Amino acid sequence: MRLEAAIRGDLKKIVSAEVRQARRAINAGMREAGKGLRDDMKAHVRQAGLGKFATRWVFRVNRPREPMDMSVAVFPRGTATRTIIGAFDTGGIIRPKQGRYLAIPTDFNRKDGRRGGKVLKQIDELDDAFVQRSRSGTLIVFSRVRLAQEKMQDKVRVRDLAFAEGRLLGSGRRRRTHEFLAAGIVPMFVLKPSVRMPKRLDLDRVKRPWDAKLPRLIVEHWEKESRRART
Repeated sequence: MRLEAAIRGDLKKIVSAEVRQARRAINAGMREAGKGLRDDMKAHVRQAGLGKFATRWVFRVNRPREPMDMSVAVFPRGTATRTIIGAFDTGGIIRPKQGRYLAIPTDFNRKDGRRGGKVLKQIDELDDAFVQRSRSGTLIVFSRVRLAQEKMQDKVRVRDLAFAEGRLLGSGRRRRTHEFLAAGIVPMFVLKPSVRMPKRLDLDRVKRPWDAKLPRLIVEHWEKESRRART
């Protein structure tokens, strides 16, 4: 018994068509996985109370010459955002690159006096500034600015949150706060040698399900491409 086999059609064209199908399938699978991972990352960041950084996530499919070398990257846009997200993901310690202390703005030094608002003055822009140690040992940068009298004239309620930590001025802090403001003295910055960022994110846990889904997504899109080619 003798068997003979032959290929119908142009082998080069057949292989080229398969490669094109593979490229389209891998690209489609990567895009679907990238969009899904991006949306899950956004939701994870929001759930961690970091909604400010949730809208800055993007995904990108890298398309080298060889289709099997394709990859997808999901990341937050902006160097500062990536640094902050990375710190909350690892729970790392932030230390100053220059100098001895990190200058953390108080809410008195933010627009509308709210946490997360725009910083009104940088530390090198302060007039008549001086440093005082609180009863808890924290170093505070005070400045004599008109903002203090304005707050007193407007009868703005002094909030404990305005000091970046609950017991910054020790017991009786509300009365002392009024005294500082009436004297035209405003706590503008808290000085810290380092700040430990709590681990509030687990990006690897969000990524793992999509790593597992990716091969199946590529196969599904490849099957769609094959059906489309036969019709």
